[in-house]
Amino acid sequence: CALPISPTWRYLTWKRCLPPAIIEAASAAGVLREGPAGSAWFAHFNGAGSVVHVDIRGPTYKGSLTGGAKSLFRLPANNTPLPRLIVAEAAIDALSVAALESLRADTFYAASGGGMGPRTIAALEALLTAMATLPGALFCSATDANGPGDRFADRHQALAEKFRVPFARLRPPVEGGDWNDVDP
Repeated sequence: CALPISPTWRYLTWKRCLPPAIIEAASAAGVLREGPAGSAWFAHFNGAGSVVHVDIRGPTYKGSLTGGAKSLFRLPANNTPLPRLIVAEAAIDALSVAALESLRADTFYAASGGGMGPRTIAALEALLTAMATLPGALFCSATDANGPGDRFADRHQALAEKFRVPFARLRPPVEGGDWNDVDP
């Protein structure tokens, strides 16, 4: 987990402005680990709870481990159905929305890792299937405020309609920006 004196902690708190409580929650959930050179490793899990992909962000690096298959980064990492799902493009953006909302207990904060491949869609469909029966269910697309983000949001909306789950678009207030750019 990220420790308050580590280069990863400094990167996430100083450069990415994530509050300590969010970093601690992600670390405790097992979805955030420290990597080399101040990098943060964000785990994608499959339905069985196994890590299937890792996104990496750091002061000088943006990428992922090779050999994985993107699914969804999500906090919390469990499979207990929750009525609200927020999907961002990057894990740091999902954690930024969680910080802005004070980490709501009724919400999955998820990230697709910037893609919508078959395993990501399958993971979203599994969550939406479970959510569809819950009172007050809501799928929120929190993608970037740009053309690609709008296209991801359109795909999210189509999935919400397919599963008859109400949908909302949460768009960062600055054109071209993402949720990590938003001041709390």
